[in-house]
Amino acid sequence: MRQLVNTGTGEVFYEEQILRRPDEIVKVFRPVGRSVKFVKIKASQKAKRRLRKLSLAEAGFLLKIAPYAGEGTNLLVGDNERGKKGTPLTVKDLARIADCSYQQARKIVKVFIEQRVLRRTKMEGRTALAINPLYSLNGKSAETALLQLFRQEISEAGDDPNSD
Repeated sequence: MRQLVNTGTGEVFYEEQILRRPDEIVKVFRPVGRSVKFVKIKASQKAKRRLRKLSLAEAGFLLKIAPYAGEGTNLLVGDNERGKKGTPLTVKDLARIADCSYQQARKIVKVFIEQRVLRRTKMEGRTALAINPLYSLNGKSAETALLQLFRQEISEAGDDPNSD
């Protein structure tokens, strides 16, 4: 294990190799002093085929926005570092998170909605985006509202996002 120090911020990082199966849980850690958040990556065969077809930009975008999914709901919400905590993130916020232009983020979000990776829903009178639990799930299980939002895709895939 190698120790790396960011000269600009002084943060200490450790580099290590992790071997994992495709259906294992992946943890995303924040620097010391911040809460731990994890995103479960477990995809159905249909979802895996779709994920393989994503462009590098689309795959990177999905990977960068996944940690912003609310626990159990998969709604993309702020965390006070990016956007207000608990408030739905806009496409403009997602563009900043993914470090891309607003136009590119809009295009990718549109493609993800067409491919049923993302879906729009209402949250506190505002439009929010939710990630399909067949692709990524934040938390140990998906809430009923999330399962209902993606009911058709889940039944087509024949997978239960809450199974381990």
